[in-house]
Order: sequence, then structure tokens, then C-alpha cells
Amino acid sequence: MSYDYRGYFGDITLTHDLTTRPEDRRWRLTPPPAEGEHHDVVLYLGCNVLRTSHMVRTVTAIFDRLGLDYVAVGGPTYCCGIQHHKQGDVASAEGMSRATIRLFERFTPREIVMWCPSCIYFYDEVQHLPMPVPFRQAAEFLVEHLPRLTFSREVRQRVALHSHVASDARRREGDAGRRLLEAVPGLTFVPIEPEPRFGRICTVDVQREVGPETWNGMVRDEIARARAGGADTLATIYHGCQRLLCGFEAGAPLAIEHYLSVFARGLGIEFEDTYKRWMLSGDPEAILAEATPCMEANAVDAGRARAFVERTFVPLRLSPPEASAPS
Repeated sequence: MSYDYRGYFGDITLTHDLTTRPEDRRWRLTPPPAEGEHHDVVLYLGCNVLRTSHMVRTVTAIFDRLGLDYVAVGGPTYCCGIQHHKQGDVASAEGMSRATIRLFERFTPREIVMWCPSCIYFYDEVQHLPMPVPFRQAAEFLVEHLPRLTFSREVRQRVALHSHVASDARRREGDAGRRLLEAVPGLTFVPIEPEPRFGRICTVDVQREVGPETWNGMVRDEIARARAGGADTLATIYHGCQRLLCGFEAGAPLAIEHYLSVFARGLGIEFEDTYKRWMLSGDPEAILAEATPCMEANAVDAGRARAFVERTFVPLRLSPPEASAPS
């Protein structure tokens, strides 16, 4: 049986449409004009982060604060192709990668800032495709621009960082996340050792490989180690990590937040993690009622929305469904 790409990408778009209205979006899901449109920086979001749109709103708000000439792009139109590659469709994956690079080139940027670690991994470590201009991950980019940011409030949190160490790139990104957290006034950073078994990034594939019981034990152990060190918050480094770990906040002795949400709080920037709140709620009627304005603005079919909410958020899952897997 062939892989259901339509269902996979459809769920990404549907989650995005349930949590944002068109007027909320300062990011582009469509191609640039064929004749080109210049921006100094392309902020490449990838696909899966659209499920946790508060992160996109956060990073674009920070880029706005920096006064950058940038364009944020993502979604299926800009897919890197890693999902097709994983299903053995190597030719299609390479075609998608090269097509996305051509879209980047239309913006004639000086730099590409990549949000998604899976996109970075696929372009750089799997396909070895050269980018038209230098690129780096968002946390590394923001570290360089720290001197240009002015914090407006203290963040009295004790924060441990859930990070990955499967490669030098993942270590660098984790180090950059730590530097950003340590820069926040009032914040106390609590060091913990990363768990190598989490692999390159938290995914359903890793859960399947180690087994659900072992996976749940790994997460609970990290929470326990963070709490033993005095942390009141476990900050996740990637959007996939946040989706797969946020449900563990139920009954946990600490909060689970994406690191950039914590960092941005010090800048006076805050967007709620709707995905986490819905995971913790498990109440389909309340979720659908809250999502109604977005559903109407995006012309989402109510029956399709209900089916998605019930299989994704009800009952509370410690491991989200397979459709949430890759990144």
C-alpha cells in the first residue's frame, strides 16, 4: 500500500488552519513570483512546524523586532522532500529539494535561516545539496544577533534544556539554544545530560525503534533529572520534540515549553502553545468551539475537523499519532 502523502500533508495544513487565521500569518505558503522578489534573509520554516504555529508567530515576531528584511516561507510548497525519501521515493525527494532551492533563489537572499532540523539534515547530510547562499539554523542565527535585542522583563524560571547530540550540527543547535536561554534576565539555566537514545530529533520513528514503554521511560527520566536539578521548566529544542513531549506535562512536576517561547518571554513576546493546551485538554467540544473562528476563516469542513481533533487530541496521548512523525 502506498504512503498517504495527501493525508500527511493534509493534517499539517488542517492543524495550521485550526490554530491560525489568514490575517495572523506573517509567513508565506505560496511560491514567490517568477520574476523574483528580493529579501536579505529567507527564514525557511519547513512543513511540520505549522502544527505548532505559536512557534512561527514567535520567531517572526523576533525577526520583526530585529528589523530584518526577511521573508518566512514554509508548508508543502517548500517541502524539502525528506518524507518522500523515507518512503523510498528518492527521485521525487530530490526533485522537491531542488525545486525548493529554486524558490529560495527567486528571493536573491544573502542568507537562508533554517528552522527545521530535519530539513537541514536532509539537505546537508543526506543529499549534500549546495545552497545558493550560506545557511544556518535559527538558534545559531539568533545568537549572533543577541546584542541587537533588548530584554524588557525578567523571566523567573529555572530551565533545563531537552536537546539532541546525534551529530555535530545537533550539538551546535543545542548549544545555541542554551546560550539564548542563558541570556534571558532572571532565568536560571539547569544543566542536564542529553539522552543519546532520543536520536537526531524526537520522532515517532524513534519511539517505534526503542518501543513505547522505553520511550515513555526516557521522557519521564529526563523530567525527573531536570526536576532533581531544580528546574521548573523543561525547554524543548525542536518543534517535533515539543509536540511529542508536551503531553507529559499532565501530572509532571514542571512545565514543558519550547525554548524560544521562554526566550521570547524576556522580550515581551508571548504566544500560547495551543497544540499543548489541546493535548492536555482532551475535550473535543471545547477544542472545536475554540477553533471555530479559525475554521470559518479558513473554510474548514466541520466534519473533517472533528475527526482530526478526536484522533489527535482525544484521549490524551503520551505519543501523538503517526501523522505527526517526521519533524
